[in-house]
Amino acid sequence: MTVDGQTAEEWISKARLLRQRGQNKKAIEAYNKALHIDPQNLEALNEVGLVQIHVGDQMLAIETFEKAIGANPEDPRAYANKAEAYLTVGDFDNALAAAETGLEKSPEDADLWVKKARSLESLLRIDDAIDAYNEALKYDSEEPETWKALALCYDAKMEWESVARAYRIAASLHLKRGERRDADYCERFATDAEDSASDEKMA
Repeated sequence: MTVDGQTAEEWISKARLLRQRGQNKKAIEAYNKALHIDPQNLEALNEVGLVQIHVGDQMLAIETFEKAIGANPEDPRAYANKAEAYLTVGDFDNALAAAETGLEKSPEDADLWVKKARSLESLLRIDDAIDAYNEALKYDSEEPETWKALALCYDAKMEWESVARAYRIAASLHLKRGERRDADYCERFATDAEDSASDEKMA
């Protein structure tokens, strides 16, 4: 089946290109044409939902991700994306619930652990957030943003040595990617944490 002479895959490719150009409204239209052809296409559902978040239509995005979950309850992406939608509107309890439901299906999915950690952090459950970030790092230790988020949680607890370690690891990962400016920021934050640790020992 085609719409306007293009298959679902062709409409998805066009939508991705439009997203890259920042043409979100046209991207949504292209995704919707793909979904007209294949209403349960997980790529189109998850990607259009993320665009809906980007344009501020979070409640529609949540509905979209629920459709994706209905199409394949075992796929972790829609749970993580649904949690993200709730996070962006400050509904941290529902974000946590979405992440935890996803983790029941995919307990080794790092992105779901990060979403759970962010939800817990936003609920000021810092110790639980630290545990969740560490779980995420068990399954993906190469993501510098997770290390930086963990560092911020340790910072809230004034555990300076742990802060410094997390930032140093994030810095090395940024350098691997050629992201020198980000690495420099992390090194600076690590040094600040080490200075705070030294001050505490001297006090």
